[in-house]
Amino acid sequence: MLRLVAEHVLAHGVTSLTLRGLARAVGSNNRMLLYYFGSKEQLVGEALRAVGRDAFPSFENAWAALENGDGDLRADLQRVWDQIAAPGNLPFLRLFFEVFGQASQQAGYADLLGDIGSWQGPAVARFQREGMTPALAEARAVELTALWRGLQMTLIITGDAAAVGRVQAQALEAFCARVGEVTPPRVL
Repeated sequence: MLRLVAEHVLAHGVTSLTLRGLARAVGSNNRMLLYYFGSKEQLVGEALRAVGRDAFPSFENAWAALENGDGDLRADLQRVWDQIAAPGNLPFLRLFFEVFGQASQQAGYADLLGDIGSWQGPAVARFQREGMTPALAEARAVELTALWRGLQMTLIITGDAAAVGRVQAQALEAFCARVGEVTPPRVL
């Protein structure tokens, strides 16, 4: 059933999603969906996870590859970006930002927001392996995640992968130049 829900959400989005309509689309009923998933928000969160895991594995595995990478940090970061921004991942990115927008406004998405927040964990681990303190590694992972999320949104809006790729390469160069800093950035 989750596979059917995930396919439906990927094809139709979640903005106008109702449990009744979703249940009809997947050959079930809204009470059954609530029984298995608890709430519409939990169902959407599980569907997004399933879509990422099953339909877009390169996106799902990109961060893990960074944590386990043993090559040059800049090259490993570039590979992660290339996987995230691959043209085949655009449907997932569109769904991600649609769900993320709803999750930021509705209390029922706490688990999903926690999962999204944990995506930067592999970057923190890798940055610590590169010699950063835990605080600096966390700050740099937040910076990198914010940069890439902004660029992902720009990619969706403009569709200009070449221009976004150039901006990302320049930003990544500047980012990697700061990797050797030993003091955390000042919080304003």
